[in-house]
Amino acid sequence: MTPATNNIREVKTGTDLETKTPIRIIGSTTPISDFLQLYDNKKTRENYRLAIGAYLRCLYAGTFKRPHEIDPHAVTYLKELAEGRNYHRDLRIAGNTFSKNYAPMTANLYLKATCVWLEDNGFSLSRRERSRIFINLPPARASTQEIELKRRVFQEMYLEMPEHIGALLLTMVGSGMRLGEATKLLKTDLDDSQSRTAVNIRAEITKTKTARVTYLTQEASEALRDYFAVRKDNDPRVFPFSALTAQYHFRKTADFLGYGNPDPATNTRQLHWHMTRKWFISRFSLAANKDIAELLAGHEGYLSASYQRYTKKQILKQFKKAEHEISILR
Repeated sequence: MTPATNNIREVKTGTDLETKTPIRIIGSTTPISDFLQLYDNKKTRENYRLAIGAYLRCLYAGTFKRPHEIDPHAVTYLKELAEGRNYHRDLRIAGNTFSKNYAPMTANLYLKATCVWLEDNGFSLSRRERSRIFINLPPARASTQEIELKRRVFQEMYLEMPEHIGALLLTMVGSGMRLGEATKLLKTDLDDSQSRTAVNIRAEITKTKTARVTYLTQEASEALRDYFAVRKDNDPRVFPFSALTAQYHFRKTADFLGYGNPDPATNTRQLHWHMTRKWFISRFSLAANKDIAELLAGHEGYLSASYQRYTKKQILKQFKKAEHEISILR
């Protein structure tokens, strides 16, 4: 690959040794850094970086850790592919290694992310080829044994948390929001003109980049009013602190109450913020429509179809019907 300045992409052609067909390779002097810039979400970029790094380490037994250290290995690899290296075989090798070294969900995520990166650089995979590569991977499901979700657990957590974190907990338990969505809410996103406070979740702060509306339980609305009453700042955010701060307090409280012990098999915490969404969906579904529970929580497969199927009045009616199940203090 000829020298080039950053962000200058060059096009080459080569031959796939397995299929004997011409392929088009799009390369760059920073093939990973450039690729990551295609994604706005910080977590998405980090997942892709970790995945591609794990893939290249698998092939080269490298020890690189920082993003700028991975790019030179990527340049070398793309040059070898242009000269006919068999990337189908490389992916199968990586799949076997990932399945041994990572949890099932992580192994599947890393291999899928690597395939996306290769396709972005001109190395496409057919559905049949993907099936052959993924066939030996275990199903992508969580392997951590989480603690059983009980109302008492959330009650104890709430009582031990600082007021601002407790208000966040009630908001998430009673609305189905993600942590990243809740910590980016603005006060203007709240609408208390209805019988239950409506939360207008803007598209730019959602994981799916699709705006939606959810609601707050009465206990969550009351907790927010009390929290706003004691605040001295003029910050427009509902929760003027980061997701990392919320993570710190959640883990500290869980450890204090004895809920912080990790799963011995995976060394992963058995109680975490995402479980508030699991609580919301599972408890909501006991008393009301499961589709609406998934819709309010923002699960992508339900957004477009459910918003067309149900009116706002019907959604709010179902929310009220399920409110006694998703509330933790009443």
